[in-house]
Amino acid sequence: MNKINVMSENLANKIAAGEVVERIANVIKELVENSIDAGSKNIKIELTGAGSKLIKIVDDGCGMSREDAKLCFQRHATSKIKNENDLYFISSLGFRGEALAAISSVSKVILDTYDGTESTYLVLKNGKFIEEKTGSMRVGTIIEVSELFYNTPARLKFMKSEYSELALSVSFVEKIALSHPDISFTLINDEKELIHTTASNDLYKTIHEIYGYTTSKNMIQIKGENYDYEVNGYISNLNISKSNRNNMITLVNGRVVSNKDINRTIKDAYHTVLAENKFPIVVINIITDPTLVDVNIHPTKQDIKFSKLDSLNELLFDLIKSALNETDNTFKAYEQTTISNNEVDVSERKYENIRMAFNTDEEIVKYENVKKEDNMLIKPVGLALGTYLIAQDEDVMYMIDIHAANERINYERYMDALTKRDVYTTSMLFPIQLEYSKNEYMNILHNIDEIRNLGFKVEEFGTNTFRVIEHPSWLKEGYEEESIRRIFELIGEFKDTFDRVKFNEKAAIRLACKMSVKANTSITPLEQEELLNRLFKCKFPYTCPHGRPTIIKYPIYELEKLFKRVN
Repeated sequence: MNKINVMSENLANKIAAGEVVERIANVIKELVENSIDAGSKNIKIELTGAGSKLIKIVDDGCGMSREDAKLCFQRHATSKIKNENDLYFISSLGFRGEALAAISSVSKVILDTYDGTESTYLVLKNGKFIEEKTGSMRVGTIIEVSELFYNTPARLKFMKSEYSELALSVSFVEKIALSHPDISFTLINDEKELIHTTASNDLYKTIHEIYGYTTSKNMIQIKGENYDYEVNGYISNLNISKSNRNNMITLVNGRVVSNKDINRTIKDAYHTVLAENKFPIVVINIITDPTLVDVNIHPTKQDIKFSKLDSLNELLFDLIKSALNETDNTFKAYEQTTISNNEVDVSERKYENIRMAFNTDEEIVKYENVKKEDNMLIKPVGLALGTYLIAQDEDVMYMIDIHAANERINYERYMDALTKRDVYTTSMLFPIQLEYSKNEYMNILHNIDEIRNLGFKVEEFGTNTFRVIEHPSWLKEGYEEESIRRIFELIGEFKDTFDRVKFNEKAAIRLACKMSVKANTSITPLEQEELLNRLFKCKFPYTCPHGRPTIIKYPIYELEKLFKRVN
């Protein structure tokens, strides 16, 4: 009995998406999802030229009969749903019956499938059958896509670079592998294996296979349920984070989805413990009744709507917050005593308190207020509240935000170092190893020459790992490894075109913030004097790199008015 049926016109019109294949990753996604729906336990994706020359998917699924094999290229032909009621109980990844028709219309497709009874080999071009014969006797399906967009030059023109297309494909395979740890996925490009998972049916092991040991050891398991939803998966602790939300992976009934409300809830759960510009690594599977979700709102089927969203958000927030509190002892300490890396630190709150206490319009120091050449007249007096340096000259008291001042000093130091052409290097007694996911590794590798131009001697070392042997001498002593990790992470964010100016700016800010003196850190009188001297040697000493004031002045006249010494 055939499995595939042509939808009724009424049903097709209800779910018509006008699906268009725009990228290589779109093709891979649709074909791999078909393989999963076919019950495959081993799926191999082979690419040539990042898929621009050939995309080949090999699976061990149930295969198709000859009639089904020919019918599957017809628009709205699907085995996933048969009537309108099925739209409310979708459990498969594909269901519209548009993908194969869309793909075959802009490429050459070869299909070789065997269902255990009947073997079929088909060749299509521009959506038309040009060859039909008996195929191999291997249960499963092999599908090859070549000459992609040969008949749509406008679409071909707007494809990104080979590297960018491959990066998108890698990112998809990583996510689909995490969503199905019971399936073995292999991704090969130009005969080089990029991804391999082992069908362990263990999400933690799959996370290890995708992200590596460093990430997996810093993951926390979460598990819980309420009346409507069951949630399980892993979240990162405070020892590891990313500079974007690409690694916040949400699954719903095994489908990779995107939902802004869920992403916001996850970020809110990390509020006060993770900087605003940092994001956790999250792999969370949400299990619910299919009637509570709608996946039929976008052609990619990645955007999704939830019924009873508040119930889900509450469960997610509580699970993540509880896991952070119970697992990582630094959570409470960080919230109470530590300035986060987001630059919204203690000093800004204290600035407002000072304004109210003095009841005067204190003035941020401008160029005309303190001349660089007169800085030797300003002498440190001592520390206040663990955050501020009190200084004075003949008729003015100054309050200096120690952290902000250090940021300015370090920022200009790093900017100067990053823009120099002649770089002195230092050999590392113990080289450091940096392990990444395949997608991150490829992004960094794409810009490896830029890394070397900065003064790093780096080499590929095993799978998804770099080894740093030398580093530029301007890295702060004692913070070399942390600085290197931040620089590599930032370089990996530049995918298509590396912008040295933007990189220098971002790198200097990130390094300056991390390497600057934090609140409640005592500095000696000698260090206080050195801080003032170095600050006033800066090109623009009056604000930190984020625009916050470094210095606030209180003229003696205003102070005497407060104490009723003058009228």
